[in-house]
Order: sequence, then structure tokens, then C-alpha cells
Amino acid sequence: MKYRQLDKITSLEPGVRITAERTLHADEEYLLDHFPRFPVMPGVMMLESLHQAAIWLIRTGDNFESALVLLKEVRGVKFGDFLTPGETLQITAEAIKTDGDLTTIKATAQKGGRTTVSARLVLQRRSCNDPERLQTDEDVRNRAKKQFDELFGPIALIPAKAAS
Repeated sequence: MKYRQLDKITSLEPGVRITAERTLHADEEYLLDHFPRFPVMPGVMMLESLHQAAIWLIRTGDNFESALVLLKEVRGVKFGDFLTPGETLQITAEAIKTDGDLTTIKATAQKGGRTTVSARLVLQRRSCNDPERLQTDEDVRNRAKKQFDELFGPIALIPAKAAS
């Protein structure tokens, strides 16, 4: 993942709700073009932060059993503010509906209590559809679990809920 959009997970109820943070740094590669005199995080990158939070919410909810978690649909995207270097997004993603292999997530990113982006994301859990003998699904699941642990530490060490 070249553009990791979550720095840390601040609370996690696997499969239910996740909160995370993402701080924009002035030396990020894409800021050279977006925009040279007014560097701001591109809207698509803010949306990607919601997407990445939703993926980890689903993966932790089924204990990394789904080999793939694919973005199927994005609904009702609203942008409300810019994010400039030094500012931090507070990201929240909450599962609101599960229907078979589809999960609908309500997600929001804010800075200083002001919404920068919000959307409903529909994600699909599925296998790689390779023959079982290749063990592709198992390999992908193991890699996802390892990546999560490397980025955020073991699930058990993440607070179950943020203080209200």
C-alpha cells in the first residue's frame, strides 16, 4: 500500500466501529502537485482514509477470514473542508448494515470537530477464487493480518472504545 492513509487506530470494536487518525505531512509526494502554493490533501485521498478504515473494520470483524475486501460502491460523498499539512483527520467508520457478503459502512473524517469528508461505503467480502490447492486465500489472509499487526499492533492492544 503506497499511500497508507491511517497513522494509528485509536479505538476498535471489531466489525462494529473503528476510529483512527491521519496527520498530513508537508513532505508527502502528492502535495508537490496539489497544490504548490496551497498544499491540501486531495479529496480522493481523504476518501481513501475512510475506505482503509472500513477495510480494517471488516477484516477485524471476521478475524481476517475474508481474503479480499473490495470497494463496491460509494454513496453520498460530501466534502466539507480542506486538510493542510500539520492537521490531523479523526476518522470514524461504523458498520450499519450487513447483507450476505456486503457490508455498508457510514464513515466520516473530521478535523477540529469540522467534517472534511463523509460517505457511505459498500464493501464486499470474498475469496480470490483460485483453486484451493494454491492456498491463495490463506496467503492473502495471513498477509493482511501481518500488515495490520505491523501497522497498528495486535488487536488486543487497541482500546475497545474511545472515551466519550
